[in-house]
Amino acid sequence: MSHSTAEKRRVFLAYRSLFSGDNANLRQAKKIRKLVQTHSSSFGALIKDFGSDKTVDILKTLLEVRVFESDIQAKITFPDLFQTTLSRSVQRAASENEVARSEAEALEELVLGGRINEFDEDADVEELPKQTLPLLNSMVPEFPIQVESKVPSLRPASIPYNVQHLILITTQRLLEECCFDFAVKWAPTMVESKGWDCAEAAELTMWTKTLVKLSDELPADAVFNDSGMPLSTVFSYIDSLRHSAVHRLPTSAQGIQKMVQSAIRLAMTLGDNTRAAILELVEAGQDRRIKDMKLNKNFLENRMDCQLQMIREQRKELDRKENEAVSAMFREDIENKVLTGSILETSVREAFSLHNHWESRLKMGNGTLLMPDKNNDDSIEHVRESSEGADLGDEVDIFDI
Repeated sequence: MSHSTAEKRRVFLAYRSLFSGDNANLRQAKKIRKLVQTHSSSFGALIKDFGSDKTVDILKTLLEVRVFESDIQAKITFPDLFQTTLSRSVQRAASENEVARSEAEALEELVLGGRINEFDEDADVEELPKQTLPLLNSMVPEFPIQVESKVPSLRPASIPYNVQHLILITTQRLLEECCFDFAVKWAPTMVESKGWDCAEAAELTMWTKTLVKLSDELPADAVFNDSGMPLSTVFSYIDSLRHSAVHRLPTSAQGIQKMVQSAIRLAMTLGDNTRAAILELVEAGQDRRIKDMKLNKNFLENRMDCQLQMIREQRKELDRKENEAVSAMFREDIENKVLTGSILETSVREAFSLHNHWESRLKMGNGTLLMPDKNNDDSIEHVRESSEGADLGDEVDIFDI
């Protein structure tokens, strides 16, 4: 069965996230159908439009040409999804840059504005040096200034807040467990003195601030810091994750991904490869979903650009037709004016010619002149004919004109 490019593109964009990893290797229609039916609630609108059989058939076709497992093949099959203009690229970069700045300023306000110290249980813990605080303006990359555009940008990509919160609080819990296990192994006396008998006994920022203070006392083989960053910076980067989770700060998908990457770095630094591997799976899933969202946004924005271009051309054509209509109205009004003037001129000239004829007849002799009815053309014609046929000796009734 043949399917249009638009239909294939819609299915590809919708199912790109689902048919990734091992699912991208499916080829049998039966297994494809089973996976589609399992997730049918998430794709209700598409299945309603296409039907299950058509959807499965299109998916099978796309899987056979490997568009789900190869970005190169996807670009060959759907080149329009990956194309963009320079102005649009600048606008996207500027939009993402502005959101990153806003998020950094919100976190900085929490740290410097006192909200954290006022409400947090770890207020009595010594703060890390100010230069180690993450996500300040100096960390936000610079992009060209945003260009003027009537089209709003869909960037940056974001996820529903409940999903963001799930990622952050779960990552926070894993890191608290990671810090607790590390402290039990390398600083048991400190753990016992503080009465921390479980990971939940202290908040994440309290763990990181406490451990960084002990870093100089730890054995050289206790930490595995090959990131090139100071150990205090590795710990402090986690603060933004905790603050965003606790203070419910909406964050872009890319911002959340960076937080998880910082969590992976800390877990590996503390030698917890098991939890680092779990977080790497989360980050890999995020990365895939972010790419999918960006691709879909790219398509939507490009489609809008094309639609607006068509609308501009239609508006230009409508403006041209409007100008033509206005010009035609004035032109026809002038033509009607000229026509009316011509008819009126002829009528006036005939009237004056008739008057001059009567006047010359009166000078030649007395007579009575009949006054024509101005509302009756037949009367005027009759008087004209009468005057032309009258003899000098005939009596003519004269009325004032």
